[in-house]
Amino acid sequence: MKQPEELPVVEGYEPQKKTISILWANVLAIGLFVVFGALGVAALFLLWGGENVRFNSTLMFWFLLCFLIGIVIHELIHGLTWIGLTRKGFRHLKFGMMTGAVYCHIDVPMKKRHYVIGALMPLILVGIIPTVVGICVGSLLWTLVGVALISGAAGDIMIVWAIRKEPADALVYDHPSEAGCYVYHKNEQQ
Repeated sequence: MKQPEELPVVEGYEPQKKTISILWANVLAIGLFVVFGALGVAALFLLWGGENVRFNSTLMFWFLLCFLIGIVIHELIHGLTWIGLTRKGFRHLKFGMMTGAVYCHIDVPMKKRHYVIGALMPLILVGIIPTVVGICVGSLLWTLVGVALISGAAGDIMIVWAIRKEPADALVYDHPSEAGCYVYHKNEQQ
């Protein structure tokens, strides 16, 4: 479980909490897996025929192994993207488990666009790209792993959706103990 920490004070800004429901993130994840899984398998079948759409125990073993490795890579991508964009070091990152989900937390406020890029980068790199490659080369394994990792980004998608209307000059701080963030708005008195 994430341990609470003090919220950073940013002079001239006031924080507002923006969190999501883990339950609804899981519901979205299941929906994404069903929809994109069906579309991916259908695309494989149409492009490559029935031979490439065979399920067996070997496929399931490799799927589970790749999925578990993909989860770790997903969180590393969050962290590497955020420290690259904020120019902060690894000491600002924390990894762990929270209510059954693996997480990466960065303890510095950042520009909204940097937060969004870091939040969505795993969706693109370990979700969308492996799905597209899997379909293009006729690999059921890579298609399913990609779809599962798209589904694994459901919480990230929900968080980005929750802050979509926030002003471009807002700062975002990853929430230290819940799924979500704090959005720092400029004080009107300034």
